Amino acid sequence: MFATADDGVKISYDVAAGPRPVLLIHGFASDSESTWVRTGWVRALAGRGHVLVDLRGHGRSDRPPSGYSPEILARDVLAVLDETGLSTVDAVGYSMGALVGWTVARLAPGRIGRLVLGGAGGQPAGASSMRRVAEALSGGDLQACIDGMAGHRLDGPPPVPVLFAAGEQDEIAADAPEFAARLGAPFVSLGRRTHFNAVSSRAFKEAAIGFFDNAPGGPGAAPGG
Repeated sequence: MFATADDGVKISYDVAAGPRPVLLIHGFASDSESTWVRTGWVRALAGRGHVLVDLRGHGRSDRPPSGYSPEILARDVLAVLDETGLSTVDAVGYSMGALVGWTVARLAPGRIGRLVLGGAGGQPAGASSMRRVAEALSGGDLQACIDGMAGHRLDGPPPVPVLFAAGEQDEIAADAPEFAARLGAPFVSLGRRTHFNAVSSRAFKEAAIGFFDNAPGGPGAAPGG
């Protein structure tokens, strides 16, 4: 399925109905299939409902030559939520997807209930780090996305209740524990995981589900739709 962004770009998404849907936002040079399906996240969230989004330039979505700022990517995600008819979701964002999820919550109060951020801390997105990720994941030509995202970071106070998670060997998110502490947000260590394999961690999934279930109303209290 596809939603149409403000500038006409087609954004690929998949949705499964459920009582407490979770929006899953992948990272740079990846896609929903690789990040969330193959790693067991969709299976772990079975019964809740989910929304998978391929960010522009990734997966099955269009690849425009420009337009890759966090705000534009966040508005793409909002276009998907509008298309699905979901008013509020919980969300998990990994790496670049963490910045996009944070921006969605800031731009559209009430659309995200609780937010889990993996593989991200307080450091700005670095062009050199993004190039290394693209090379490691064979992400193709993503220079336009690098140009749009480099230098951006998680700014301001948390827009919604947020949980941070990162592997101990994740150099990109090395400051995540300290950053979470400064924000007064919980942090979960994923053990000796790196930036590339932390997303498949069972501890990551269990922490996210527990965080969502501890929201007011508890499991099964549908936040919207």
